[in-house]
Amino acid sequence: MKQDLERLRDEAKLKAHLGKAEAMDELGKLENDWDDFLVKSKPFMDEAEKTLENTSASFSLAADELKAGFERVRELF
Repeated sequence: MKQDLERLRDEAKLKAHLGKAEAMDELGKLENDWDDFLVKSKPFMDEAEKTLENTSASFSLAADELKAGFERVRELF
């Protein structure tokens, strides 16, 4: 019985070690994919940031115009 348990223990340790190595290999591949994603997405992210800045400026201008209009109406009464 002791020998069976030792064998099972050794097999479990080996599988855990191999599984860890396999997980590290998979993580390495995913890291490469992540780096590729960052490189490929940068132009899109830069453009999205510019668009957001322009949109934010447009909304601010519209809000300022509304505020001025409401203040004019308030001053009438």
